Amino acid sequence: MGFGRVFLLIFIFALLEVMVLAKVAEYTGWLFTIVATVATAMLGSALFRWQGLETWVRLNQRLQQGGMPGTELVEGFMLLLGGALLITPGFITDAIGLVLLLPPTRKALAAAVMQRGMLQGFAMRQGQSGAFVFTQTYHRTGQPGGEPGQARPPIRESSDGHLIIEGQAERKDD
Repeated sequence: MGFGRVFLLIFIFALLEVMVLAKVAEYTGWLFTIVATVATAMLGSALFRWQGLETWVRLNQRLQQGGMPGTELVEGFMLLLGGALLITPGFITDAIGLVLLLPPTRKALAAAVMQRGMLQGFAMRQGQSGAFVFTQTYHRTGQPGGEPGQARPPIRESSDGHLIIEGQAERKDD
């Protein structure tokens, strides 16, 4: 997506936000519109702080257990995005931010992201560092993996604690 398209998308979104704010102000008055905008920013900040702390605790627990906190990382990103959208003035951004900050919808969206295999992250072991990349491809049959019906590559742990995934790699340069 080029700069021109991104600029146009942002411009159209901002114009839509202003139109919605003006329409709400037309029906309720500017004072109510301004108070509602400030109140949603304060609500978003409090909700972000509360939910962010809970997600941070779960992330640390998962890391201490030696697991990859994929869901927690996705939820953390959604919390950051939702908090930023709620603080941004406008009712459209507030609605999207609220969806990302409320636990049931955020957990459902994070589960969908994890199921589709769109997460790329890093995992660290005590005293070591390594990269973990999680991706899946889906075909028309809905089967994850290379070709439909093909077995997943075996994963084993080496003597020094590194994970080894048998298979082939493909490098894709931009």
